[in-house]
Amino acid sequence: MGSEGIKAMEVWTHVLEEMALRYGPHPNGFTHEIFHSEPFPDFVGELGRKAANVIASKGLKSDNVFIKFGKADHMRSLFEKGALRVQPASYYAISDHNGAIRDDELSLPLSFALSREDIIKIVLNPQDVPDGRLERRVDVTYRAGTDYWLYCVTSAVEPRLFVDFQADSCVIVKDRERFQHLVELQGAVKFPNTDHRRGKVIYVDPLLPSSAIIDVPVSKHFRYEYQREHRFLWKPKTPMNNLQYVDLELGTLEEIAELVVL
Repeated sequence: MGSEGIKAMEVWTHVLEEMALRYGPHPNGFTHEIFHSEPFPDFVGELGRKAANVIASKGLKSDNVFIKFGKADHMRSLFEKGALRVQPASYYAISDHNGAIRDDELSLPLSFALSREDIIKIVLNPQDVPDGRLERRVDVTYRAGTDYWLYCVTSAVEPRLFVDFQADSCVIVKDRERFQHLVELQGAVKFPNTDHRRGKVIYVDPLLPSSAIIDVPVSKHFRYEYQREHRFLWKPKTPMNNLQYVDLELGTLEEIAELVVL
């Protein structure tokens, strides 16, 4: 088990202990509403089985490729013409999306536990802070400050992502550097007056953030960590709201990628 798995098991152990303190022995407290707020993906259905068989046959390793999931017609267009759609960050908050896609990409609420020493450093009246052990929770919402354009791929080789994204196809990009170059080349034309960045998403535990320095456009709640997202983003130099999607055409990806249709 890697470090990510160990961290997840530690958090899950805390959850079990807290639920036991609040509701009694397991499974008390684990109600129908907790497990069914979002329809649970059918990983063992026909789509899941097909995806598992195909991915296993490819011999791929995570972080060696980029994968884009979607419907067959869109993925063929991406593979044959390099046609892709860059959505605004605000698009992902639409309620029609399922739980794997839907997220507020413009803000990230976090909570911090402040000790007495931390509180003294930030308040105007430190002399009034009581003596003894003191800890307070402070809730903070970080904001991007502007809408921005966002294109997402994954570096995870996980069959379950077909199911999560309700996809019947994917494009596997094997030459990551070439793909990044093509995206940046076309992005420079289509997104003037923006700051462009690309890289891995930073996943944040909202109750135990490791840092108070948060860059919203590249940060997400750690419930999405299994997606291992790599993103390309273009942030307007002047704050803007309600941006519209932009289509790019990179040229054929046939020499650097593979199309998979289940």
